[in-house]
Amino acid sequence: MSSYINGNTDISVKEAGYNPQKLERLASHYQKLVDTGRVQGAGFLLARNGKIFAYQAVGSRKTGDASDPLKPDAIKRIASITKIITATAVMKLVEEGVIWLGQAVSTIIKEFDTDMHRTISVWNLLTHTSGIAADGGYFTEPYPYDVYEQFGKPDWITKGALAGPLQHRPGEQWNYCSTGFAILAEIVSRVSGMHFNDYVEKEVFQALGMTRSFMEVPEKLWPEVIISSEWDEKALENAKDRTGAPSGGGGVYSTLHDLFMLGQAYLNGGEYEGKRILGRKTVEEMTRNQLDGVPAFHWGANCKNYRQGLGWGFYADGPTVGPATYNHEGWGWCSLFVDPLEKFIYISFVADPNDWDPEVMVKPRTIAFAGIL
Repeated sequence: MSSYINGNTDISVKEAGYNPQKLERLASHYQKLVDTGRVQGAGFLLARNGKIFAYQAVGSRKTGDASDPLKPDAIKRIASITKIITATAVMKLVEEGVIWLGQAVSTIIKEFDTDMHRTISVWNLLTHTSGIAADGGYFTEPYPYDVYEQFGKPDWITKGALAGPLQHRPGEQWNYCSTGFAILAEIVSRVSGMHFNDYVEKEVFQALGMTRSFMEVPEKLWPEVIISSEWDEKALENAKDRTGAPSGGGGVYSTLHDLFMLGQAYLNGGEYEGKRILGRKTVEEMTRNQLDGVPAFHWGANCKNYRQGLGWGFYADGPTVGPATYNHEGWGWCSLFVDPLEKFIYISFVADPNDWDPEVMVKPRTIAFAGIL
C-alpha cells in the first residue's frame, strides 16, 4: 500500500470551511485506485479563498517503478488544460490591441482566405465553433482520425488543417477542436514576433511566477516528470522540435501548485500576489458563456444549448459542481476546476494512460465539491 506524501498547506481544513470527512473520502478514493492497480499514481490540491488546505500525492511517478514515489510537486503534461494557457496568451494580445476577437484568421494566415474559411474568426477558434474538423473520436466513430499525429508535420497549419470540407459553417455548432488551438498558437507566434513556446514562457509562466511550468521541460527536470507510458517519454524529447504546429492544444507541462496559481489569478480578476497577467474585464469575458442556442454532439451527449467560455469550459454535468464553475480537463488525466461563487479550486493529476473513466474523473470531483460547507 502506497502512502500519501503531503505538500505545504496554508490553512487547516476547518479554517477553509470544508468537511474533513469528505477530504478523507477523497484521499481514500484515490488511494484505492492506486492500491488496486487502476492507476499508477494520483495527486490533488484543494484551495479556498486563495489558501491551500489539501495538497497530497500517492503512488508512483514512473510506471513500473514503485521505488520512485509521486510527489505533490511532480511535473505533468497537462494535455488539453493547455488550451487555457493558449487562450490566456491570445487574450493578452487582444488586450494590447494587436488582434481582436472578431478578426478573421485569414487576415493573419493567408491560406485561410478561401470561400470556405474566410469567415472563421479568432473567437470561433476560442469557442470551438470554427467548423474545422473536431478531434478524432468526438463523433464516437469506431476508427477515429488521430489529429495529434499531424501536429508535428511541417505546414500542418497551412495545409493539413484546411484539408476537406468544414464540418459546419462557423458559429453553427460546438465541435471540440484541438486543431483550432494549434492555429491560435500559430497566430500568437505570427503577431507577437516570438515563437509560441517563448511567448507563453515569458508572458504567462514567468509573468505569473509559474516556475515549474514549461512548453519544453529542461532535461535536468525530466526525472521529476510523471511518466505513464513510452509515449510520455517520447513527448519530452519531441517538445523541443519546432518544425510542426505549435502545441497550443496540449503541450504544456505544469504542476498542481502552478495550476493553483493560474486558477487563483482568474479568481482574483487576472492577478496573483501582485503579478497581473490579464485585466479584470478580460477575465470576466473569458469565464462567461459565449454561446446562445449552439448545439453540440459532445461525444454522444447531443446537447442543444452548449455553454463555452473563451478557452474555459463549463462541465456538462454542472449540478455536481455548480453552474458558475469554469474548468478544463486533460487526457492522461488531469483537471482544473474553479468555482467563483465558493472561491474554491480543485485540481487533480492522475498518472493513467487509459481511456476516460468516471472512477478517475467524475467521482473524485463530486466528492471534492461535496465537502464545501
